[in-house]
Amino acid sequence: MGLREENKERVRKAILKNALKFFAQKGIAHTTVHDIVDAIGIARGTFYNYYHDIDDVFDAVVHDMNLEIKAVLMESRKKADSLYDYLYLSFKGYFDFISTPTIKKFHLNNTAHVRKSTYENPILLSLIKDLNRDLRESKQTTFLTEKHEYLLLSIMLVGSPPELFLATQQSSTEFSNEQLATFLTKTFYKLL
Repeated sequence: MGLREENKERVRKAILKNALKFFAQKGIAHTTVHDIVDAIGIARGTFYNYYHDIDDVFDAVVHDMNLEIKAVLMESRKKADSLYDYLYLSFKGYFDFISTPTIKKFHLNNTAHVRKSTYENPILLSLIKDLNRDLRESKQTTFLTEKHEYLLLSIMLVGSPPELFLATQQSSTEFSNEQLATFLTKTFYKLL
């Protein structure tokens, strides 16, 4: 990679890092392009060389998060010796990622935007597609008789952790990541 490409990547990463910080602190509704460029020390026009608007950079932040989550899931698949382990390690890895202070605040302050951006993201769609394929090929899911049932189960497996996490953040009872992962694992494992 040449010097110019390295600089472009450095600026892109700085925009994403600072955008995440402001989205977590203020939410997307109160974050401006000015906030981000001022924090980095770049010209407003430089921002627009990378992103069209604040929604575009928000989608890019969510995209990068989804890449990290996908990496966690792929690592869980490698480590797991059983379906139960795979489910637990996947759910636990997700909860460990999302519960870091900045990521947690980001999700809580941008819930509707995160949902919209996530469910339109190609990374999430590929996770659902891969899971759908794995479930159809599994010998443990013979109770599913219709093709669409595998897809619906895949959507539930991918969509349940974020919804459970967000709902429990509003609860007066605190739950550990282990408790959340164990609950979802037991729930889905019993179903499978």
